[in-house]
Amino acid sequence: MLKKISIKNFISYKSFVLDSPSMLNVIIGENDTGKTALLKLLYGALKSLEELALKNGVSYKKILSDKLIGTFQPRKGNLGELVSKSQAEKLTVEATMGGEKAQNLYFSFGSSTTNSILDCSEHIEPINGFNTIFIPAKEVLTAFDAIAATRENLFMDGFDDTYLDLIRSLRLKQQRGNIAKELTDINKTMEELFDGVLSHGNKDLPFVFKKQKNEFSMSLTAEGVKKIGILSTLIRNRQLHRGTVLFMDEPETALHPKAIRKLALMLVALSRNGIQVFVTSHSYFLIKQLSIIASRDKVEIMCYSLIRKDGKIEKTESNLKDGLPTNPIIDEALAMFVEEVQNEVIR
Repeated sequence: MLKKISIKNFISYKSFVLDSPSMLNVIIGENDTGKTALLKLLYGALKSLEELALKNGVSYKKILSDKLIGTFQPRKGNLGELVSKSQAEKLTVEATMGGEKAQNLYFSFGSSTTNSILDCSEHIEPINGFNTIFIPAKEVLTAFDAIAATRENLFMDGFDDTYLDLIRSLRLKQQRGNIAKELTDINKTMEELFDGVLSHGNKDLPFVFKKQKNEFSMSLTAEGVKKIGILSTLIRNRQLHRGTVLFMDEPETALHPKAIRKLALMLVALSRNGIQVFVTSHSYFLIKQLSIIASRDKVEIMCYSLIRKDGKIEKTESNLKDGLPTNPIIDEALAMFVEEVQNEVIR
């Protein structure tokens, strides 16, 4: 699990530090405050650590360089594009991984860097039982074949590594053996939400949605069903398990408020079962429901609010266990309420 994160001179961030991220972390902020970019940077560093165990003889710095290029797809493959343009200093990332044995990750590069990171931790050891998953805001199931063809057959940009890695995880069939009871209960809740189950199909239809005795292709399946179905599939094929770090970019997209509230319960349940979760969101329903759960059940849920000021991104943090903090989402909800009251007065 991530125990500490320090990022300097990354795009619009002069500094971004998380001293003690919890098992469930929420990042909120207006558009263009770099929420998705932050998730991708952390994902790139951690996915490289995961792949280190699979690529015998390949250095962490080589895997990391390729992963960041594949994840961000900068112009002409130049990693220097990720460095803050207003700073003369290098982009630097330091992270501490907890577990049976602490692992410190470090890398740094400047604006002139092309496709190879040279300043990087040398002695990195793979972590047993660790993996990381990134679920983008846009669902991947409808475009499953297009993603595979673009990246695996034509070797073209377009869909970044978060999409490619996810479809590769989703391809894995359900394994034999029992899933941990807690995760089985979470999965049951997901499937009951839409009274059906996402299932592997055939070569022509990689996935189908089964509802009672009927099967539906992804193009005929609701967006919300596909979003929740991805989580369900990753539990059933053991890609989501204790030791996973899960990144979700705006998971509430295409979900009804009722489903969003259910999603909040699922995210808390996942975090309680050893899965560290980092979520970005614009949803009042999701943040409010997480705050209610955190206060009621005394659960640590860290909330990081990003605000753009003078061309830079500033961060404030709070624990949702202590209540819902002042933030741009709440400000807009209050502004809408005030507008409604003023309209009533005018009438």
